[in-house]
Amino acid sequence: MDYREHLFRPLSLHFVDHLAQEIFANPSDFDIIYKLIFDHEVKVAWRAAWACQKISEKHPEWFTDEQFKELITLAMSTSQSGLLRGCLSILNNLTLPNPIPVDFLNACFEWMISPKSAVAVQALSMKILYTICQKEPDLKPELIAYLENIDFECYSAGFNSTRKNVLNSLKNK
Repeated sequence: MDYREHLFRPLSLHFVDHLAQEIFANPSDFDIIYKLIFDHEVKVAWRAAWACQKISEKHPEWFTDEQFKELITLAMSTSQSGLLRGCLSILNNLTLPNPIPVDFLNACFEWMISPKSAVAVQALSMKILYTICQKEPDLKPELIAYLENIDFECYSAGFNSTRKNVLNSLKNK
């Protein structure tokens, strides 16, 4: 299958699920779809990221440490919100490396509180920061302080729901 050409077709959840099923049936094609996340055509890249998100939910072990680093680099360099969301969704499903890159940690804090970030990007950043706090408990007070002191009235219901859940989890562990 020509995955790149396939990614130009009209988009739907069924489309992405079908594409992920195709990769599950042909695991050797995973590298092909993964590399398309870095395609110069934004439409192809973010759709490939969406498919890889589905793959990461079922097979996070297919992603290497090197790919983790590549996804962080892409997330930190893209200006396309859909591609950023896709990268963060994938990263959220993977095991964090040790050590955690400080620039990525800082970027997650920035994305989380930036009103310019899409709600999904804010929420995913918060979830990733929560996961980082599980590995690095010294960061827990900082994340709690951010979440408690933010003017939550300026944020969406989706942001505030994630904020509440993450705060509860941080305080209960």
